[in-house]
Amino acid sequence: MNRFHGAGDIYRIQNIRNTARRQKFRDLCAVFLFLFLLPYACSLLFGRSSMGREETAFAEREGLAVACEGEAGTLLVPLEEYVEGALAASISAESEMETLKAQAVILRTLCIRAWEEEGDSETETVTAELVGQRYLDAGQRRQLWGEAYEENQKKMEEAVRQTKGMYLTLNGKILEPAYFQLSAGKTRDGAEVLGDGYEYLVSVDCSHDIEAEDYIGSVVLSEKRFWELLGSDSIGKITLTRDSAEYVLYVDTQEGRMSGEGFRRLFGLASSCFTLEEEGKNIRLTSRGIGHGLGFCQHEADRRAADGEDFLALLTDFFKGAEIQKNG
Repeated sequence: MNRFHGAGDIYRIQNIRNTARRQKFRDLCAVFLFLFLLPYACSLLFGRSSMGREETAFAEREGLAVACEGEAGTLLVPLEEYVEGALAASISAESEMETLKAQAVILRTLCIRAWEEEGDSETETVTAELVGQRYLDAGQRRQLWGEAYEENQKKMEEAVRQTKGMYLTLNGKILEPAYFQLSAGKTRDGAEVLGDGYEYLVSVDCSHDIEAEDYIGSVVLSEKRFWELLGSDSIGKITLTRDSAEYVLYVDTQEGRMSGEGFRRLFGLASSCFTLEEEGKNIRLTSRGIGHGLGFCQHEADRRAADGEDFLALLTDFFKGAEIQKNG
């Protein structure tokens, strides 16, 4: 299952879906497939002159698809189309083309891995929720980009087109990639944070990230509110345990232990690389970087892309031992 959210979010563990919900989803997908097949079936039965066009339209929907929840209900989106909308949602359109291509490969890999682990093999579908990355439709992209829509849309289409069918593997198995926006100076060691099996998430130097405009973030709360959020009735002692990249692994108080990422969510911090400082009767929380710090750092990757690295080099920089495979 996918342990990671998109840029600026936290890795997470999905709950196992119960049998009834899975059956409901299969039924829904069956209805979609029936609707997609209907024009084609009609053309076969009644010999309509547009049969060739209808066959092509259906063929474009064959293969893995992603079910996305929207205002109009559930949309069943073909894989490559989903990657395009997920790309728009997960990275700045101002990024270098090679960075966008690398991100597209990561997103496609997440889809394939989610489908292999928890997707519906009968209908070749998986939900965007299981993938862990939201999808922006054309209307949402127009709203996001405004006057730059046409230019940015072409970039997204080109990044997906140039990487069509490409995904990441490690030792013959689909890799579980992670990505985020901006590091605190270097990426985190996957084995140190998550344990065995994540050695490919190596610590990569991203020292130029400190130059980013939004590198530093801060939140100020009263002491009373701070301890209330931690579930304590009184001011107490707090201990932070850090990893080698200076991100907080654990926060220990008299109420118990929570993860650094849990603390980050609780206080709305940009990352779990943070410090605490008393300011009179207030406490200032200062964070560095944006995101969980594991895997592909978009800001550093974009700097390297601007210096001439292609997307293949970028992916192998951040995912040690990874290989790029291609379907079709």
